[in-house]
Amino acid sequence: MEIPTVKELRTERNDSTTISYFLLRQLIGILGILLPFALILFGGRLQPSLSHYYYSFSHTIFIGTLAALSTFLITYKGNFRLENWLANIAGFCAAGVALFPTNAKGFIGSKFISIPISAETSEISKILHYSFATVLFICFAIFCYVVFPRPERNEGFNEKSRRRNRIYRICAYVMIFSILAIAFLSIFKEFDFPYSTLLFESTTLLPFGISWLLKGSYNWPYSRYDILKILIKPLR
Repeated sequence: MEIPTVKELRTERNDSTTISYFLLRQLIGILGILLPFALILFGGRLQPSLSHYYYSFSHTIFIGTLAALSTFLITYKGNFRLENWLANIAGFCAAGVALFPTNAKGFIGSKFISIPISAETSEISKILHYSFATVLFICFAIFCYVVFPRPERNEGFNEKSRRRNRIYRICAYVMIFSILAIAFLSIFKEFDFPYSTLLFESTTLLPFGISWLLKGSYNWPYSRYDILKILIKPLR
């Protein structure tokens, strides 16, 4: 899908291609924001990480959201080759996170989903799971710091675009800090605390979702909903 120019957006704001392009960005953002809340809300007992919700009542939400993210990211076509490569890698990794669950060690409560014991205790599956998750989060951070601050086609820099860029970079900093915090606490166990992985995985996904939602908000000034116009006015 080719990205519409600013002029095309303004003159063809009802065109299905234009709408679906920005809607795809918005959907990716919404999924990123809702995933932690949905898992915690419907998963029963609070788990040590988002990955452990694979075995909980939120199993379908966990797998379904990752599958949707994977599909959206792989089909996403951006402005630059780097953007397309990052989206494809992130989509592949999202699928990997879903296909290779972490082991069940540390799960709290009675498992809702049972898989073969060899898989539940598999270190290989766990290593693959967290490897895919790490690369996925790094791709998200690169999107925020490198890709999103670039202007759309035929769009220049102005005060509002600079505000958006500050938000993108803040999101990137929060994500990078969260990734490093997870790595640090997994190595230096004496500094770890309950639900630390759950916390920092969530603080990686939330800025990811916010940044994609903001990047996809280009058509909000023309929305029929006044609340969207008000929210985006300082930034668009």
